[in-house]
Amino acid sequence: MILLATTNPGLEDLAAREIEEKLGAKIKYEIVAGGRLTAEFPGVLEEIVPKIFTLKTIHKVSLVLNEAKISANKEGLKIIYDVTRNSKPYLYLDPQATFAIRSERIGTHQYTSLDVAKVAGQAVIDATLDEYGFRPKVNLDYPTIIFDSIVVHGRYFFSLRLSGEESLHKRKYRVYDHPAALKPTLAYSMLMIANLKPGEVVVDPMCGGGTIAIEAALGFNVKEVFCIDISPKHLRGAMLNAISAGAYGKIRFILGDARKLNEIINTQADLIVTNPPYGIRLFRREKLRDLYYGFLNSASKILSSEGRIVVITAEHALLKNVATRLGYSILLERECMHGNLKVKIMMLKPM
Repeated sequence: MILLATTNPGLEDLAAREIEEKLGAKIKYEIVAGGRLTAEFPGVLEEIVPKIFTLKTIHKVSLVLNEAKISANKEGLKIIYDVTRNSKPYLYLDPQATFAIRSERIGTHQYTSLDVAKVAGQAVIDATLDEYGFRPKVNLDYPTIIFDSIVVHGRYFFSLRLSGEESLHKRKYRVYDHPAALKPTLAYSMLMIANLKPGEVVVDPMCGGGTIAIEAALGFNVKEVFCIDISPKHLRGAMLNAISAGAYGKIRFILGDARKLNEIINTQADLIVTNPPYGIRLFRREKLRDLYYGFLNSASKILSSEGRIVVITAEHALLKNVATRLGYSILLERECMHGNLKVKIMMLKPM
């Protein structure tokens, strides 16, 4: 059995690790493109599907029904038709079911994603007519069954969507949208990178809408989570999100300045993890440097002996410069994508 999964580009290995942990089977994975990986492992489909919805680093998951090498010229459309038809899509359809093709194309080809969807859809219809004698109904808005037709450079994947229409990163708890909100999949990945252990104390000193704090409270057996922000509006929004998520009682909300953590918190933190302003819209570079300096200086005063800091930022050179000046060692730097923005997740520790 082969699954095709999507995640944030740069976090594919973490996604593979979580798939192994949550689905309970050793997998063989391959990165087929940035943010896309295949995971091959033994298993029973009926047992796997419910577990897919527990994955926190994944956006979408499909069961690969067929794949093949494909050319970039117009002949590639014939390959798409043949591969799709030979995948026996009719096994997942009945006269009452409706279906839709969701297509993507990565790379340079002489055909578009719309061409891919049109050809694959016709192949599904023709295969079903020949095998069962009925014409399956297409419903592009609310289909019963979703097939994914993905062209990745020189490969074509035809697969059955298992995770539903909406991306799994769209957590239902988010009732307040912070203007620079972090994807929950990225927040959870940062906690995995930090190797968050049971019983540890977690602090997000620039919590915004509370995504990191909520993911820590819900997904890890932590002792205590602090959600701190200097904005009353954002802190209230974080509270609303936590209430919606059922995590309100597991988080301490504090209105405060990330540059004065030692004045705000009277307990030691094992992990400080945060998504600070990047300086793109709201902060000038000098102001951002002052924020980073004050934050890291105060953070060093509340960290436990095993304490570490995990930060995601597009201003990684600036953060690294400030951190080294304050005597931090850089334990890890990982490049990934946050939407269309290239960022780095960095792990720091006082020397």
